[in-house]
Amino acid sequence: MGVVEDLLDRQAALAKDRYQWEQHWLDVANYALPNVDRFDRLFNNGTSQMDSWASGPKGADRARAIYDTTSLWAVDRGVAGFMSLITPQSETWHGIASQDALTDSSDQETDEWSEKFANYLHKMRNNPQTGFWISHKSALRAMWALGTGIQFVSENLQRGADAPMSYRYVQLSESYLATNYEGIVDTNFRCFTKTAAQCLAKWGDKCSADVRAKAVDAKSKDQMVDLVHAVLPRAKRGSGLNTRRNAPWAEFYFERKTKHVLHEGGYNAFPYVVYHWNQMGNDAYSEGPMALALAEVKSLNALSKDALRASQQAVNPPTASIDDGFGRVNLNPGKNNPGLVSADGRLLVQPIVTAPRPDFAESVLNIKREQIKESLYVNLWQLLINSPNMTATEALIRAEEKGQLLGPAAASLYTGIARLVDVETQYLVERGAFEPDQPLALPQAMQGKEIAVQMDTPLDRMRRASQVTGMQRTLEFGATLAQLKQDPAILNKFDEDTMLDTARKVFGAPASMFKTAEEVQQARAETAQMEQMMQAISIAKAGGAAAKAVGEGAQAVESSPALTGLAAGAVPIQGQ
Repeated sequence: MGVVEDLLDRQAALAKDRYQWEQHWLDVANYALPNVDRFDRLFNNGTSQMDSWASGPKGADRARAIYDTTSLWAVDRGVAGFMSLITPQSETWHGIASQDALTDSSDQETDEWSEKFANYLHKMRNNPQTGFWISHKSALRAMWALGTGIQFVSENLQRGADAPMSYRYVQLSESYLATNYEGIVDTNFRCFTKTAAQCLAKWGDKCSADVRAKAVDAKSKDQMVDLVHAVLPRAKRGSGLNTRRNAPWAEFYFERKTKHVLHEGGYNAFPYVVYHWNQMGNDAYSEGPMALALAEVKSLNALSKDALRASQQAVNPPTASIDDGFGRVNLNPGKNNPGLVSADGRLLVQPIVTAPRPDFAESVLNIKREQIKESLYVNLWQLLINSPNMTATEALIRAEEKGQLLGPAAASLYTGIARLVDVETQYLVERGAFEPDQPLALPQAMQGKEIAVQMDTPLDRMRRASQVTGMQRTLEFGATLAQLKQDPAILNKFDEDTMLDTARKVFGAPASMFKTAEEVQQARAETAQMEQMMQAISIAKAGGAAAKAVGEGAQAVESSPALTGLAAGAVPIQGQ
């Protein structure tokens, strides 16, 4: 069997394993993501009519079944909250540190390099040419709703250091994932489609003869071609040069129908960044918060449909009339209906009133909406907003509470972010960005060491806010104790440098605001020398003043007759 046949067999096995998730994803997509992730596209069906129907706009069709939009905006608000607290577009949210947990390699030079590297990645991602924020937001939406979001990071050799990578969101419906022994996703078979013209523009003469013929024909150039991008651990690695074809991960692009290989290569880091909400064991996929809220969302929509029907019945109730050939009753405003009043003035058409209670239905709907908000963490974003008039200490305490509540939900996302930075760093390593003569050259303290991502998100700083409040309270207690004991030396136990370093990290201030250890030591030595000089001058001045006072006293003695006599030994006698 050829390599493509083996790959197709593996993809078929992964599709069988994924089948149990697909109905759940379709249910969630119908209520939370009606315009994305077309799980109803039957890729393996192969019929052009079905593919044409499934590739059309489905959001409008799915939205017809939605009678309450709480689940739609709750997902968007949850993603916005996550992005603002974990991956904000306006600031950096991670650094780089040594993986050695037993050795503290942090110093001013290392902190400034980590900050410089984080600033570079932040600037690169903010470049619209990379497409990072669009793909990142889509991946987080998929993680929030479906439990799993995927982002593909590829190297862009045509661009310079300002945009050396490209980021694309990959729909979960296109991806067939597998994990390694440790439960880390290391395999993806992405099944997708492109037009024949797009394939020719991407791979040129490497396309099959069938695709090339379609691509140059005006009638068939826009026909879709089924493609597969397979990335999986390489079974055997040679002992030759470290080329892409000998990299730890093998890569294949091929046409599904013709089994024609378009490209073969490799990666030194798995390029598909997978965000899980709550991964269990070795599962390649996970459930999101919508999984627990789905039953409530379905009941809310069903009840909203009934409430809408009750409201319509109250506003425009059905009517009952005698069968006397009146024809259709015109209920439009200002219209006359002759013959519908009896001789005694009684209406021959009466509304059918079933005593609907839209107000009661609305109260039940509000309860269910609140339950969905709680399930999707929407109410957590209101913790600080609802109490704007707080002192600085109260704000720190409230921020810590918010961070502790959201921390467990963000823990799994941190794993995905760490792998994202790993992929980006590997591409930069291959470009030689960390060589000694490059702007991102490693500092001496990190030479030859394994480095890892160190999260520094606004959420992390919220969770560490207790460190600042703890320092404030300890300082207050120390000052009180020093005053009580009348011993200012008690305050000598505090390390001002450590306190300032901790406060800077918690508040998210740049490391460059502090001087280096050598500069601080020199400044303190100069300050101490200046204090000694001032003290010497003060002593000299005090000594001069004392000498002057003694001289002036001697002159006073010499000029006083009484004191002169005393000085000569004459003692005055009383009564003389």
